[in-house]
Amino acid sequence: MAKRVRARSDLQIQAGSAARASGQVKLFRLLTRALFLFFFRVRLVGMENIPRAPSIIGFNHLGWTEGFLVLLFFPVEPRIYGLGERQVAYISWWRSILFNWLKIFVPLDRDKPREALRIMQEVIERGGSLALAPEGHLGSQEGALAPLQNGAAYLSVHTGAPLVPVGITGSLELWWRCRLTMRVGKPIAPNEFAGDPRARVRAITARFERDLRALLPGDVEQPRHKPLKKWLTKLF
Repeated sequence: MAKRVRARSDLQIQAGSAARASGQVKLFRLLTRALFLFFFRVRLVGMENIPRAPSIIGFNHLGWTEGFLVLLFFPVEPRIYGLGERQVAYISWWRSILFNWLKIFVPLDRDKPREALRIMQEVIERGGSLALAPEGHLGSQEGALAPLQNGAAYLSVHTGAPLVPVGITGSLELWWRCRLTMRVGKPIAPNEFAGDPRARVRAITARFERDLRALLPGDVEQPRHKPLKKWLTKLF
C-alpha cells in the first residue's frame, strides 16, 4: 500500500507544472468551503500577506481543521500540497480515498530524508506550494506552540521559497458555529539571512517561531452549550 501512495505522489509532481489546480481540487474547495462556513464562523486576518509565488506555509497544529483552512481559503493557485507522515493518510479509509483523489498529499518517510527533501524541492521548483506543521506533532493547548523543527527553514534555504507563518485558533475543540480564526503573517524571505546554511537555518527557524507565536493570541470561547462537539472534533 505504501509503495502505491508514493508512486502516485511522484506522478502528480512529474506531470508538469505543480502550480495548476486540478478540476477536482477546485470542486473540492467550492463544496468544502461552503460546508466550513455552514458549520463554523471563519475569521481571516492578514490575507494580504499571502505570496502569489510558491511558498512554504507553516501552521500550528491542534486538530484536523488547520490544513483544511489553508487549502480552502488561501488562493487556489499556486496549488498547495500538504506534507505529513505517511501513516496520516491511513487514519481512516475515506481520508486515504480523499488524498488519492485530490493528489495533494506528499507523504514523508523520516527514515528516507533525502527522498523526502527531493520530493519537496520538486513541488517548489515546479511552481507549487507546501503546507506543513513545523512543530512535528499535535498540540494540546490553545495559544501555545511547541519549539519548531528546522525542516521548514532548511527547505526554504535550499529552494529560495519564503516561509509564511499561519496561526490558527479555535481548532482544539470544535462545535456548531464555533469561531475559527486564521491569521497570516508576513512572509520570511531566506535571502534576508546571512551566514553559512546551518546558521541561516537556525536564524530562520528562530524568526519563524517568533512570528508564529505572535499570531496565536489564544482566542478562547466559553459558550454554555457546545452542540455537536464530540462529532465535529473527531470528524477527520
